[in-house]
Amino acid sequence: MDDMPAEDQFGRSNRLANSRRAIAALAVLVMMSALAAHGAEPASTGVLILHSNQRPTPAAVAIEETLRRVVPEDYKHPVELYSEYLDDEWGSVRDFGTLQAEFLKSKYGARNIRVIVASALPALQFVIEHRDRMLPGAPVVHAVVARETLERMSLPPDIVGKAVDLDPTPTLKMALHLHPEARRLVLVVGATERDRAWEMRLRQAAANVGDGVEVSYLAGLSTPELLRRVRGLPRDAILFTPGYFVDGAGKVFVPRQSAEAIAQAAPVPVYGPFDTFVGSGVVGGYVTPLETQASEAGALVVALLNFGRVALPPRATVGTVPMVDWRQVRRWGIDERMLPGDTVVRFREPTAWNKYGLAISLGIAIVVIQAGLIAALLIERRSRLRMAMALEESQKRMTLAARAAKLSVWMWEVARDKVRPAVRSSQSVSERPVAFEDVLARAHPADRADIERAVNKALATGEEIDVEYRTLADDGDVRWVAVRGASEKGDGRQLFGVAIDITERKRAELRAVEDRSALRHMTRVSMLGQLSASIAHQLNQPLAAILGNAEAARKMLARAKVDLVELREICDDIVTEDNRAAEVIRRLGALYKRGDMKLEALDLNALIRETLELLRAELLIRHVTPIVDLSESLPVIDGGSVQLQQVLLNLVLNAADAMIEKKVDERILTIRTEADGTEVRLSVADNGSGIRGDDLPHVFDAFWSTKTGGMGIGLAICQSIVAAHHGRISASNNPNGGATLRVILPVKQGT
Repeated sequence: MDDMPAEDQFGRSNRLANSRRAIAALAVLVMMSALAAHGAEPASTGVLILHSNQRPTPAAVAIEETLRRVVPEDYKHPVELYSEYLDDEWGSVRDFGTLQAEFLKSKYGARNIRVIVASALPALQFVIEHRDRMLPGAPVVHAVVARETLERMSLPPDIVGKAVDLDPTPTLKMALHLHPEARRLVLVVGATERDRAWEMRLRQAAANVGDGVEVSYLAGLSTPELLRRVRGLPRDAILFTPGYFVDGAGKVFVPRQSAEAIAQAAPVPVYGPFDTFVGSGVVGGYVTPLETQASEAGALVVALLNFGRVALPPRATVGTVPMVDWRQVRRWGIDERMLPGDTVVRFREPTAWNKYGLAISLGIAIVVIQAGLIAALLIERRSRLRMAMALEESQKRMTLAARAAKLSVWMWEVARDKVRPAVRSSQSVSERPVAFEDVLARAHPADRADIERAVNKALATGEEIDVEYRTLADDGDVRWVAVRGASEKGDGRQLFGVAIDITERKRAELRAVEDRSALRHMTRVSMLGQLSASIAHQLNQPLAAILGNAEAARKMLARAKVDLVELREICDDIVTEDNRAAEVIRRLGALYKRGDMKLEALDLNALIRETLELLRAELLIRHVTPIVDLSESLPVIDGGSVQLQQVLLNLVLNAADAMIEKKVDERILTIRTEADGTEVRLSVADNGSGIRGDDLPHVFDAFWSTKTGGMGIGLAICQSIVAAHHGRISASNNPNGGATLRVILPVKQGT
């Protein structure tokens, strides 16, 4: 309706028509080819909806949605609704009618279309002219076509529908009634035949609105010029517009868009004839709701599907109703009592009770509850006094217990916005408070940030304080203090807790760490002692090669003619073997070296190959065949190469010991790596006798061993090294015999 142009809108410029004609012809050929290639399965019952305009128009959307809801609900049988958009505002249907008809015939000829719905006048004219070529014999239901237009047409009996009343007289009279101070009536239309038809309606209506009102027209202007003139309208004016598809400059619009632009620019109330305008800034008017028109058309479609024909009374018309936007009523100060009694009011703002009824009820309930609580608090006051006395007694007992445990009980009081704590001694209540800055000054510089962060977090979130830090005495002595505390419940301005000197415990922990490091070092040295024969063999090979090459070179130098090329090759061999021996010594030196673990980016596969090269001679002596299955895409980990190599040495040698009773050709050692998300997995498997089921939980216990004469510290050290790398180690028996030790390490962050 608001988005549908009149029949004479087809007369656009030849240049636009010719360009659109070429595009439409190409589209028809493409679609016909596609349909011929793929075919189309006919539906049992089909209804084709032809819209005059493009899909995004509000009218097309409202009509489409209503028909797709009404027809399937009322018909009660399977039905398929198809939609096509003639896009009349972009090109004349008359110019492209034949091409469009051939296209629709190819597309829907086998779809069993039993009813055609023509939405607006251009679609109706298209169907009248091309139905026999497109879908011969299909009855037609028209919608959103003006009554006066239908009265001038002679329609066949199988084309039915209810007309729409577009007479603007009721809307103009309602606008003048709602604005009795208005003295000017401004009517705005576009630049097409549709707009000239509207101008004719408006001129007829303006003659019936009464004397004393000046009527002026703004027609066929470009949108910028139109908006400029609209902004200059006097305050005693009223504006009416049906919107337009094309302005005086040839620019295409949707009528709702043009009406919205006019309403935003106008300093006076704007009225319109379509319900899609309500909500765009237009006050309203007498409208025929599009949903009602589409529902009436849908009822006729269902009747045709059921009975094949339908009879309508002459000049059947869908009724109009007054409709306004409540926000615009409020904006222009319109008295709601002056609105017609059957007015449909949209976007009405709810009353305070509708908005806040629940909150008001809750407020009253809260007041009543608070009154009851006050009464209850007065009753409990006496019991609180008794509780205060009991609390004081409890405080004395707590102080005595703190002194016995050598704890320092403290409370920090914080000012309004700035932290100003104070520390009180549990032994001297009269001791002067110490500022929090002084507490930080006594702390070790490296720990001050942690203390301040813990205090601020407790004040902000109410969480407990749990921090350990170092203090510096005047003589330079460093002591450790553990602080535990929390903000008092219901009062975030006070922190209460205890402090205890943990210096001796920290020193004991440091000694334990040093002892574990020494034990790991001794274990490596002991392990290397077991590999002495293998190490000697590995060093003997490059030394023997160096000696042989040196003797050969000396003999060559005694010749009269020396072959320099061969001599250079001998020297290169000497350098290579020397580097090989140096690499063996470097590896041994790293394992013999004692020191703290240094984490670095580590390729686990490379470390495994290096370790197996170190153990190559030892495994040959023990007749163990290593099988290596290393993942090529293994990510990098954070680790200490010496410590992890100690783990590998221990696991490999333990596996070799477990296979000592097996036949020589059955001693198979399998080392495998794989990536699993954010973890790297290393497994060392043997085919020995395995681990007894009741011994599995104890394999990582210190001083526990299944080997005769074993010390029982190797796997315990392996577990401590893996734990220091934030990983896990486990042991399990294989289904076919033997055991598997698995090490899981986290991937280096950022890789």
